[in-house]
Amino acid sequence: MTSKKAALQGVTYQQGPEWPGYARQVLAWNWLTWLLNFADRGLIGPLIPLIIVAFGISKGEAGALVSLFFVGYLATFAGGLLSDRFGRKRLSVLSVFGFGAATCVTAAATGPGFLAGVRVGTGVFEGLQYPTGAAWVSESYPYHRRGKALAIWETGYSLGTLLGSVLATVIAAWLGWRGPWLVSGALSIIAGALFARFARERSRSQTPGHDEALALRAQGPAPRLRDVWRIRNVWVVFVLHGLYNFTFWMADTWISEYVIHVRHLSFIGGGLLTAVLFGGISVGLVLSGWLADRIGRVRAVGLLTVIAAVCLFLFTRASNTALLFVLLALGGIFGAYISSAIALVTDTTNPRITGTAFGVALFGGEIGAVLGPVTGGVLAQTFGLQTAINVLPLSLLAAAVIVWLARDPHAQSRRKAEPAVPDTLITP
Repeated sequence: MTSKKAALQGVTYQQGPEWPGYARQVLAWNWLTWLLNFADRGLIGPLIPLIIVAFGISKGEAGALVSLFFVGYLATFAGGLLSDRFGRKRLSVLSVFGFGAATCVTAAATGPGFLAGVRVGTGVFEGLQYPTGAAWVSESYPYHRRGKALAIWETGYSLGTLLGSVLATVIAAWLGWRGPWLVSGALSIIAGALFARFARERSRSQTPGHDEALALRAQGPAPRLRDVWRIRNVWVVFVLHGLYNFTFWMADTWISEYVIHVRHLSFIGGGLLTAVLFGGISVGLVLSGWLADRIGRVRAVGLLTVIAAVCLFLFTRASNTALLFVLLALGGIFGAYISSAIALVTDTTNPRITGTAFGVALFGGEIGAVLGPVTGGVLAQTFGLQTAINVLPLSLLAAAVIVWLARDPHAQSRRKAEPAVPDTLITP
C-alpha cells in the first residue's frame, strides 16, 4: 500500500506495498479460528432434543444450560483489555487451544451439572477471542474496506455455526450426542497449533486504523480506559450486539425444537433448518458489509433489519415445509447486521484502546446471548414454543430503531474518498 492522501478526513495511509499480504493473512487466520469457535457452539442447538431426553431435563432447564455457556463468554470484556496489553496473537492462541480442549471434555459429561460447568469454561476461552479478533481485523483495513473485511471475517461465525449444526445432526444421528464434541474439539486444537506457528502480528502503530486516528485528531494525549465510556458508538453497539445475539442464539437453540414439535419436521429436518438459517446469515454478512461501505453503516443496518423482521414474522406464521426453509434463510440474509454494527466502534475509537472498546461493546452481545436461550426456554415452558418464536422479529425491529442513535463520522465523505488499497487486499 503506497502512501496516499484520501478524501476521508485527509487521511494519509503510510503502509507499504507488502501490507495487502499481511492484511490477508490476518483475515484468513482469524476467519479460520473464528469458524471453529462457532462450530463448537453451533452443536448445542440441534443436540438439545437429545440432551433433554438423555438427562431428563425440562425445556426451561435446557435453555438455562445453553445460557450458562454465555455466562462464561462474558470474558469478552477481559479479552479486550488483555489483547491491548499483551497483543492480539497471544490471546487468540490461548483462546483457541482452550476452547478446543474444553469442547473435547464436553463429550465426557455425566449429567447436567457436569455439562453446565464445562460449557461455562468453554465460554470463557471462546469469549477471549471475540474482541481480540474484531480489533485485529478491523484495525488492519482502512475505512472504505473495513465493513467488507469484517463481513468476511464474520462469515466465520455463521459458517461455523452452520458447520456445527451439520456435524451435530449427522454425527449424532450415527453415534449419539457425544460424538460431535470430540470431532469439533480436535479440529480446533489442530487449528490452534497452526495459528501459533504461522500467524504474524505487527505493531498497531503501523495500521490503517492508527493513521485514521491521527487524521481524526484522536492521538494527542495518551487515551485512558475511562475514555472508552465517553464513546457513543461503543454503547450503541453494546445494545445492538445484545439484540443480535438475543435473536439468533434464541433461534439457534429453539428453532429445531419448534419445528419438530409444532411444525412436525424430523430431527434431521430440524437440524438442517438451523443450518439454513446460518447459511443465510453467511450471505447476509457479506451483503451488509458491502452495502455499509456504500450507503453507510447506520442506513444499511436500519434498512436490512426491517426486511429481516418481516421475513421472520412470516416464518412464525408459515406451515409449509419449503416456505419455512425459504423464510428462515431470508431472515438470516437480511438480519446479518453485526459486521456493519461493530465497524462503528473502530470508526470512532483511538487504536490504542480499540481492544478495550470492543471488549465493552461486545459485552452487551454476551448479555443478549445469555438471555436469548433461557428466555426462549422459559417462554416455551410457560406459554408454548409458538410464543417463544414470536419474539424473534420483535428484537430485530428494536435494532432497526436503535441503530439511528449511532454516529457515522465519515458518512458525507464516503463516496468521494479515493480507495487507499485495492480490492484484492481483502480477498482471502
